Amino acid sequence: MQDNSPLLYRAEQMLRYLRNEMTVADSKAFEDWLSKNPAHQQFIAGLSEEQGMEDIMAFLFATEREAAWASLQQKLNLSQQQDQKGKIFPLRALRLWKKMTVAAAVLLVAGAGLYFYTHKPLKNKVTVQDLAVNDIVAGGNKAYLTLADGKKIALTDIGNGKVAEQAGLSITKTAEGQLLYEIKESAVAEKNKEQLLYNTITTPAGGQYQVVLPDGTHVWLNAASSLTYATSLANLKERKVELKGEAYFEVARQEKDQIKKPFIVKSRNQEVEVLGTHFNISSYEQESLTATTLLEGRVKVSRPHAFEETISPGEQSLVGKGIAVTKVDTSTAVAWKNGLFRFENANIYTVMNQFSRWYNFDVKYEGKAPANKFNGEIYRNLNASKALKILSYAKIRFRVESNDRNPERKTIVITAN
Repeated sequence: MQDNSPLLYRAEQMLRYLRNEMTVADSKAFEDWLSKNPAHQQFIAGLSEEQGMEDIMAFLFATEREAAWASLQQKLNLSQQQDQKGKIFPLRALRLWKKMTVAAAVLLVAGAGLYFYTHKPLKNKVTVQDLAVNDIVAGGNKAYLTLADGKKIALTDIGNGKVAEQAGLSITKTAEGQLLYEIKESAVAEKNKEQLLYNTITTPAGGQYQVVLPDGTHVWLNAASSLTYATSLANLKERKVELKGEAYFEVARQEKDQIKKPFIVKSRNQEVEVLGTHFNISSYEQESLTATTLLEGRVKVSRPHAFEETISPGEQSLVGKGIAVTKVDTSTAVAWKNGLFRFENANIYTVMNQFSRWYNFDVKYEGKAPANKFNGEIYRNLNASKALKILSYAKIRFRVESNDRNPERKTIVITAN
């Protein structure tokens, strides 16, 4: 952050402080900064004591960082002076912060800056309120497991404990919302490894799930996705799975004395080959490109007779007809796994595609789509009405419609500005 916006920098630090994302040393330095200067205390007190903060603050995808900052300054009437009585604001701001939860407060802090909603009525505000009456709740741990014999198990509806047994494997649902494969009968597993029995775990729109595969690889599956894998995965010479949608992988590392068995993820337009690493693949049909983002290790992204690239940590490959590799902020790619929507210079289609998959509603566009670019983040545990409220703050016009054949299903119609 540049020195010409020190308070903006501190305001962004406030969000990190609330989330306990600071080190102990950084937290102490931040509190020291606040306590030593009355103007700083005035600034923070203005944020904390703003009437109706929970209603007027929301995560904002600000398109103009400096304009958003100027609006915040005007709203709080910031100055470098004490008030008329010479009163200095004590550390009550910090005490107020600790009473607030960021998710409940719908805090309006984004990577693009800060912005205060001014209580001026918006043309589509009634629409958002109407949605809140019959709101769409955020997604959660929902998935279906399809066994090799075709049996389909709704993991949401069954209790924790053993789910099924097959081919020498025990499949267990844990209290942490994971599906865990454990080899129980090695002799039976060895006998059945040539049968290549396959399981598929599928998440619906509004669902997510975690699975620990037979080889120990940990997979987080995002909404509207599926992963198909062999039950004998740990015994195969090549550990190959097939992904539709999005997933984050922490591939199980092999012991030094073990024969190396590459782990391969087949998805739309590509294959990703690794030995032991952490990476994210987003391969939704609605998106024009398949994105592979590497956090740890090295992976090879390829399509036979077309291209092959090896990417390093902090890089992302984008695959369409060809392949492009760029440096990225990996936290954006895995934000969904950590309970966030996070956007960097994203267009309205990217935003609404993610919303529609998580909240399970339809999206339509009337006229020319808004050209806004969105930067920032929102907690995924907010109901749809609160998440969609950011469109109002960004001056995006939309309305909510019900499906005649299915009144409970909603359609968000984005209209031209």
